Amino acid sequence: MTRRLALAAALAALGCGNDGSPAFTTGPGVTSVAHTSTSSDSTSTSTSSSTSGGAEDSAAASSSGAASTFDMAPPPDLGDPTPAGCKGKIDFVFAISALGTMATEQDQLIASLPGFMETIANDFADFDAHVISINTDGSWRGEYCESPAWCLNKGNCGPYAVDYECGKHVDQVWTCDKTLGAGLIFNAGANAYNKPCDLYGGNRYIIAGQSDPVEAFKCISQVGTFGEDPPLADSLVASLSPELNGPEGCNAGFLRPDALLVFVFIMDNEDQKSILSPKKVYDAIVAAKGGDEDAVVALAIIPQLLEGEPKPFCTYNDPPIVQHLAEVIERFPYHEAGDVCADEYATFFNGAAANLVYQACNSFIPQ
Repeated sequence: MTRRLALAAALAALGCGNDGSPAFTTGPGVTSVAHTSTSSDSTSTSTSSSTSGGAEDSAAASSSGAASTFDMAPPPDLGDPTPAGCKGKIDFVFAISALGTMATEQDQLIASLPGFMETIANDFADFDAHVISINTDGSWRGEYCESPAWCLNKGNCGPYAVDYECGKHVDQVWTCDKTLGAGLIFNAGANAYNKPCDLYGGNRYIIAGQSDPVEAFKCISQVGTFGEDPPLADSLVASLSPELNGPEGCNAGFLRPDALLVFVFIMDNEDQKSILSPKKVYDAIVAAKGGDEDAVVALAIIPQLLEGEPKPFCTYNDPPIVQHLAEVIERFPYHEAGDVCADEYATFFNGAAANLVYQACNSFIPQ
């Protein structure tokens, strides 16, 4: 079996059941299709909203192996496709909402990411990726599983977390598992991976040499559907801060000065909780890349304008309000937004997103 076929087989094995479509809550700037649905925690009917709360600018966010990260097929022999810039050294940050509405979106991300990585790798002779999925609400949701409501009295974490093993791994949970912006290595709760991640190198992110990179990405990105309303933009700033990336930080070694930074927001609602304005988010990210905005590719899979008939369980943009995450990515010269209601995300990632990464690598010249 070729590597490409092996990858396809791995993707087929990624299918996750979506047992019950979670209920939607909506925020300013987005409208969801009214419906009633059952989630792991509640049953509710969604409503529409079209006003936007202002973000306060005064507060700030908190403080080697040889194999390719996703074990892709080697690039075709077309000479040296590597541009003079990043040369395939790329740091990927995924900021994924864990609201009760996100099970389908997480499945689609997991199914599309390996193909995205393969598309990019084929453009670079020396593809070297770091991949992190960050804590977007500053909590470890396994605490709910271990509470009297479930593990202590019922011996399990409910029908949407059947793989969670009560008490077995709690001694592995520490400060970084509850830190905003820290890499996730133990997602727990409803529709989460529910096992600690075994990452090569002992980091909170995937690096080259990972024995099963597809499964590793599933582990870190299947964040579940029992999170608080997350400050996604603020969590991104925290993930790239000197505090978290320094030698003693939770994400130590993740952010490399000579690597292109690619960040991806995935949220089916408005980011109401982030305090930092789009400009302050932009300023912090560019500062983390040494002042070079060409060193960043900004992607988001978020609600878009409704065209045609609405899909059940989908959330749509509600103009004239501009979504916070859309405003953030639009400040970067290399940016693209995908539709959170799309039937699949592979088209977005393998098309415009991958092309932007290649363009940015041609422009970014590490100093």
